[in-house]
Amino acid sequence: MMATSKRRTTPLTKDELFETALRLVDSEGLDALTMRRLADEVGVEAASLYHHIPNKDALIDGMLVKMREEIRLPDPLPTGWLDIFQAIFAEYYRMLAAHPNLVMYAGRRVETDPETSGLESLTQMGFSADDAVELWQSVIAFAAGFSLFSSSYAETDTSDLPAGLATRMAEWREATVSRTLRVILEGYAAGQDLAG
Repeated sequence: MMATSKRRTTPLTKDELFETALRLVDSEGLDALTMRRLADEVGVEAASLYHHIPNKDALIDGMLVKMREEIRLPDPLPTGWLDIFQAIFAEYYRMLAAHPNLVMYAGRRVETDPETSGLESLTQMGFSADDAVELWQSVIAFAAGFSLFSSSYAETDTSDLPAGLATRMAEWREATVSRTLRVILEGYAAGQDLAG
């Protein structure tokens, strides 16, 4: 049995576990996250982690909660639904871009998510079920994809491009996220005859 490199003198909390796990995944990737490694990072034996979390799925959920707590919406919140959705998904992109190793969990629901999802809100505003799902999938996929491609993990070969285009392709701008989200949202809204 591997001994931990440091011993705790204070009680362990779930928050500390989730924060430590998130830091580990951010710096080394999801494959680095094992219960044994996490236990070593927080200074306990691996078996004691199970007093706080039942399994790795619960650990991932806890990391997602921590990530989503980083989302900062404008205060006051905009009044029109287009502005609200644009603000939410621009922040969603920003949060995912800060944690690219967890982008594959972008659509996973956790217990702290609002009872009524944005998808359900779209149907309540008059979107058909198909259009609501298509719009929801589109903005999630766009935010997740842009965050992944703008991360340091993405490799884009621009060697065949002229210098000016290659330089510009290396830049993934937040302004592009906001503008493109608006185009996607307005496109679907126009098909529904909904005002912003």
